[in-house]
Amino acid sequence: MKYLTGNIEIDSAHFTVTQAGKAVPVEPKVFDVIVYLIIHRDSVVSRDELFRQIWGGREVSDTTLSNHIKSARKLLGDNGESQQVIKTIRGRGYQFIAPIETLFDQSSTSRLLPSSSGAHTGQTHSFTYNFRYLAMGLCALLLMLLLILNFNVQHTASQPDTPPLVLVLPFGASSADNEKWQPFADQMTREVIRKLEHISALRVIPAASAFSFKHGEPHQQIKQTLPKVRYVINAMVNVSTDSNIRVTANMTDLSFDQRLWDKDFESRIDNNNFFSIQNNVANAVSASLEIALGVKEQKALSALPTSDLIAYEYYVSGQQQLNLLTHASLQQAIILFDKAIELDPEFTLARIAKADAYRLIMAYFEKPSMVLPMVIKSVNSALLQQPESAEALSSLGMAYVLAWRWEDAWKVLNKAKELNSDLALTELGFALYYAGMGNENGVRSALARASTLDPLNIEVADWGHWALAMVGSLESAIHWADKNLQLHPEVGMLYSGASVSASLTGLHSRAIELAKTGVTLDPDAPYAYLALAQAYGYAGQKNKIPTLLAQAASLGRYMCPYETAINYIILDDLDRAFSLLNEAVSSRSNCLVFTRFDLRLAPVKHDQRYTSLLTRIGLDDASLTRYSK
Repeated sequence: MKYLTGNIEIDSAHFTVTQAGKAVPVEPKVFDVIVYLIIHRDSVVSRDELFRQIWGGREVSDTTLSNHIKSARKLLGDNGESQQVIKTIRGRGYQFIAPIETLFDQSSTSRLLPSSSGAHTGQTHSFTYNFRYLAMGLCALLLMLLLILNFNVQHTASQPDTPPLVLVLPFGASSADNEKWQPFADQMTREVIRKLEHISALRVIPAASAFSFKHGEPHQQIKQTLPKVRYVINAMVNVSTDSNIRVTANMTDLSFDQRLWDKDFESRIDNNNFFSIQNNVANAVSASLEIALGVKEQKALSALPTSDLIAYEYYVSGQQQLNLLTHASLQQAIILFDKAIELDPEFTLARIAKADAYRLIMAYFEKPSMVLPMVIKSVNSALLQQPESAEALSSLGMAYVLAWRWEDAWKVLNKAKELNSDLALTELGFALYYAGMGNENGVRSALARASTLDPLNIEVADWGHWALAMVGSLESAIHWADKNLQLHPEVGMLYSGASVSASLTGLHSRAIELAKTGVTLDPDAPYAYLALAQAYGYAGQKNKIPTLLAQAASLGRYMCPYETAINYIILDDLDRAFSLLNEAVSSRSNCLVFTRFDLRLAPVKHDQRYTSLLTRIGLDDASLTRYSK
């Protein structure tokens, strides 16, 4: 790795310093101090840490360290008075504060990376070849990261009865073409998280929340957003020379702002020695940890997602599309997951990911009755391979709730929780189930658990607000919405949803502003216009509803008949409203989950057609009595 500050270049791989292209002599320990401070420039490095990391804990005088800092400053054109490069933080240590540019030797990667003009030439094959072997190397390095992580956690956790909470920040990629390699750094992040989830001595922030820190937020912001996190892991994935990769990783204890370790991991990515590397590292993990891992934990640490590396490449690309959470990206994700499954029919994770993509489409973008069978089919294909997959069952249980298949949902969600009690999606499924039943305490309990497990998950943020609002807990719903809007200020559907609870509490100006923001952020989403129409209607401006309904319809996308019906109830057109509610039943609309306790339906609850509707969706009195037994 090369770092540039001013006209001074520091090459950490070749241990050289050059100024304006000319070599500058530097003592080894002075060089090490400079590089260490650069790598850890996001925090203050204590003197004790420098003694431990640079001198290996050997007895070294304060004067020696001070002289090395003085030499480092002099080499970098700094001094103890100006402190424009290395700043002394009195009583704490030192921090590198000068601007740094990270450089990469493009000549070393010219054989690995395709040119932009090579998309339809023989270079495509070369790119695919190296792309998939990079994936293999990442898997190998993952296991080495786990070894060090476990070792340090066991030695630093002050409360052994309370598993420490770990946040794995999204790994960065450094290469001549980051756009090509970043998906694999992202996938390595997910796999590290998945592996850590199998270790009972730890708790880990799930990927959905971890990727909210995609922009490298400082530790202070992490503390404010996730105050219960104890350890943070960060890493940079570098494509190196001659088919090598390097992962520069570190782990920090946020409780003491102390860097516990940092290390470079290097591995070859050719296909001759890769699988032996996997086996050797897996054996090292189980042999070196001071805590005894169970058989299942050892197996989980050494397992690979798939043995087909082209399938793995499709899976990585599919995950990237899945995380974009747009209709088009979810459809593309399904295509990519299908390609992965075609190459490796035993690729269970790809089947689960495919089910999740269909479930998200069902929840937000298409007629649920058309998509639910695909969710069920995808989950069942995964369960045929892994009958005890809590993730697959959790996704299916959530889909069953949204399709108001109450008894199936209860059975599947409980099975998922029995297998793994730490899945936020399972708890969210329970929250929506309880919302359908009108069980406010159940909603609160399940949402508290879901939020603890995955505090920045957008699905939890969205459906959690709805669950609270629909059981009449409006004050809590508004508080929930406000908190999550601060965490996700660019997610339009959260604003649109929040406008509903604001309207129901009489905060009409607030509701209109929220709904307007929802339209601004999601101009192609029909629901955004439906929510704005409702906000205007509840504020006494019913004349604006027809125009907004027409705008929603003009988008040519699935338009939730349930939410459309609410607007016609506001307009006092009950015949049209019930026609739409009947259409919602045929479409298996998700929002029908809330039919029994939705305050917006109060004007029609004495209508016989409403009673009939409850029977059709299994929320009549007799059905609720049966569920409670």
